[in-house]
Amino acid sequence: MQRIILSWLQADRFFKVLALFTTFIVIYLSLKQPGQEFNPWTFLFFRQDIVLHFSCYFSLTVIYFTALFKYKSAIKTSFLLSFFIGCLMELLQLIPFFERTFDVADIAANFIGSLCGIILIQILFADSLKE
Repeated sequence: MQRIILSWLQADRFFKVLALFTTFIVIYLSLKQPGQEFNPWTFLFFRQDIVLHFSCYFSLTVIYFTALFKYKSAIKTSFLLSFFIGCLMELLQLIPFFERTFDVADIAANFIGSLCGIILIQILFADSLKE
């Protein structure tokens, strides 16, 4: 099974397109004007936007890893890319044009989501990542 997954990851064009598409979706969702919140929710005492930031950047890190799987520093690069995009999106929210608000808690959720993505990758691909 592991060989099948590794051979699938070697076909990286699909994952690079997926990473690009996902990046554009994250940029759009981060900068679009906020809608009317009709029923805010929480998950284990965390606000809905914190949960969404965590899951978004967790997924983004894993997708970047699959796109960069062939490269030697895929783990570090995928973490840095996803965290950089998260910080950039939060900083762009300072611009009044986007009608969004900057929040340090969102950056923390981005960081923790990216870090958890890296931890999951290291657990699942421990044999493949040995140099």
